[in-house]
Amino acid sequence: MHDRAMSMETSQLSRDVLAAAGGRAILCFLGSVRKSKGFQFLVDILSDHPDLVKDVFVVAAGRVDPASGGDCARLISAGGMVVDRFVSDDELLSLYKTCDFAWCCYEPGYDQASGIFGRSVQLGARPIIRKGSYLEKYAQEGAVAPVCLIYGDTRDAAANIATAAANRSDKVLDSRSDKAERLGEIVGGWRSDFIQKIRAAL
Repeated sequence: MHDRAMSMETSQLSRDVLAAAGGRAILCFLGSVRKSKGFQFLVDILSDHPDLVKDVFVVAAGRVDPASGGDCARLISAGGMVVDRFVSDDELLSLYKTCDFAWCCYEPGYDQASGIFGRSVQLGARPIIRKGSYLEKYAQEGAVAPVCLIYGDTRDAAANIATAAANRSDKVLDSRSDKAERLGEIVGGWRSDFIQKIRAAL
């Protein structure tokens, strides 16, 4: 997966997202769009704090639960983008490599491991997670710097997301392609550590 991601180029979808963002930080909600994954909370943040869209562009890409149709309309009205369809693996990889933040801030009742979180760490997107969640505990174990939100508190969330967007490194602002180099260093270290542990066990 790592080698494939390294060679993955942009997709038409990621190019469209990059163009629509117009230099703003990009926050991606990836995978099935539904309330349990925090979609309503994300849209509430934008609705309650509309100035946030001046600095952050939000895109939701994945099949939409019919129950979240109204929230999708609100997101579009707030200036975001909704891609309501199956998103291919290549498109997902391109979005991870394009975005600055990946939404992993799920409802308290949906407190579990997240493939979105894992891929965001692997591919250089900063995960946004719920304070007090399983993911936060996991992030404390390694070199992950997530954006932690108090679930349901839109003011706290907007402030934290705005701060994270403002503090993006010049490297990210200048060229998102630099992610591949950083990814190689990070995953290369993980791979080396894994091999050493296996050899020691044998």
